[in-house]
Amino acid sequence: ATGLEMGKLAKDVAWCDKELSRPMEVLSSALLRCGRRTKRLGLELGAAIAPFSSQYRLCRYEQMAFGDRRTALKKKMEARTKADGRAAKLMINQTSMKHMGRYGTLERMETEAAMMDEFATEAAREAEEVAMRLQNEVARIGALRVNEWDSSMKVIASGMKEACAENAAIWESALEAFKREFPDLTVPMAQHATIVDGTNNIVS
Repeated sequence: ATGLEMGKLAKDVAWCDKELSRPMEVLSSALLRCGRRTKRLGLELGAAIAPFSSQYRLCRYEQMAFGDRRTALKKKMEARTKADGRAAKLMINQTSMKHMGRYGTLERMETEAAMMDEFATEAAREAEEVAMRLQNEVARIGALRVNEWDSSMKVIASGMKEACAENAAIWESALEAFKREFPDLTVPMAQHATIVDGTNNIVS
């Protein structure tokens, strides 16, 4: 947008002052080229970060899967507690009921204890199935993230490096155009800061 507005301004100024419009034309051209390259970089980065976005959306379902695992474990624990309670009650009252001849009640208690043990076994089996599915899914998603994220980071780094190099070339060419248009103009050189890295090497 800035490049377009600068181009319009250069055309308006050219009507009254052609010489003044020349540097504005060089600047507007560089701004337009830099803007187009930056826009293309944005599109490239948007495509490169797609795996990160999709995995972020999957986090909700991962939390739900772990919630199912907790629910299955809770159900397993409750079923086993009830089954153990019925079995303990049966063991305590089994001998006395035989002596009292209450075989019907004893048979009912044995049936209930067997049913509760079967429910507990089924709950344990379901919890184990949920655990296996969750473990396999976590391993699959983990491997997928390693591969996709590594590739995406390489694309992002490569794209940004290429875009920075092209933008630098754009502004260097704009500087050369300024020098050609205004050979008598002295352009101050950029001052580079001196940095000492962790190995005591001087980096400009």
